[in-house]
Amino acid sequence: MSHYEQRLEHDLNSIRSGISDLGKTISNGLSNAIEALLSSNKELSYQTVLGDHPINRKVDELNLECHRFIAKHLPSAGHLRFISSSLRTIILMERLGDYAATISKEAAHLDYELAGAFRDDLQVMAYDALEMLSNAVKAYEDQDEALAKETSDVAKKVDREFLLAYSDLVSSEKVDLHRKDLFARLNIINLIERVSDQAKNLCEEVVFTRTGKNKQRRRFKLLFLDKKDDGATQIAVALCRKFYADRIIANSAGLLPSGGLRSDVVEMCQKTGLDLSGLDPSPFDISQTEWKSHDIFICINSSIGDFMPKVPYGCCVVSWKTPNEDNLVDLFHFLSEKVSSVVQLVRGPAVEATPLV
Repeated sequence: MSHYEQRLEHDLNSIRSGISDLGKTISNGLSNAIEALLSSNKELSYQTVLGDHPINRKVDELNLECHRFIAKHLPSAGHLRFISSSLRTIILMERLGDYAATISKEAAHLDYELAGAFRDDLQVMAYDALEMLSNAVKAYEDQDEALAKETSDVAKKVDREFLLAYSDLVSSEKVDLHRKDLFARLNIINLIERVSDQAKNLCEEVVFTRTGKNKQRRRFKLLFLDKKDDGATQIAVALCRKFYADRIIANSAGLLPSGGLRSDVVEMCQKTGLDLSGLDPSPFDISQTEWKSHDIFICINSSIGDFMPKVPYGCCVVSWKTPNEDNLVDLFHFLSEKVSSVVQLVRGPAVEATPLV
């Protein structure tokens, strides 16, 4: 190994070990924050808050070290990939340190200790999030792609535990809390959930560093709604299947669905190459939970209030008024433009993932 290669490897190891040590420090800080919260230990809370200052200084040092590495070595390929990932990881670490400080501040000022089912839910959620972070830091330290992928999957479990804790917190059967304590508890479980999200992000950085593959964005789910679900909605779904299946999952439902697809719609779709196989008018059942998983409700010549009394949190509603549905040519062109527009808005153009080599 040449002198230059030795110096390059030394600088890379310095950055990697610095980030690993920072991750362990932050993981310990979050553990202390949770312990202080569960035990009502104000002294430990204050120590954890003060411990965020050295973390911030270390973040600044590592940022400077990464930029010096770029200026000194002009990295390319795998080295450039590592440095770009390291810069994102440092930002991620700083946020995790902030979470520990904020949880500790909230814990130090609670008027009432945590108790009951909410405390149990929070403890399970926190321990899973902390274990996830610990494994993510280890995956980074060892550049272990398999451990990173395995750890990422735990985020879904923490998300479910967050919903349990939130449900218990807002339950009307529980003793009322002062507004300050209620919001503090809500902020705490939100921050713990964010710990698992950032741990997952760290795992994705490990995969990127090792393979050059970026995280693939999930496909958006669209639900097309109208009265009969036998024409415009089915064309829209067929368009999504043919042209945007890589970015969109589309379904449809009707308020009073017909017994089958319109024959003229079937004929037109056959001529234009749209596949209607497996598509039939379906009823919208408010009692089913599957429809809540959609990101966008697209109401065609109808109102969302016809289908549900309240739009689920996080979902969006779009309304389209089509031209005369008997003029299938105009209807087809209208839906083609509208579907293309909404896909471009939420997911952008189709881009084949190209690893950074």
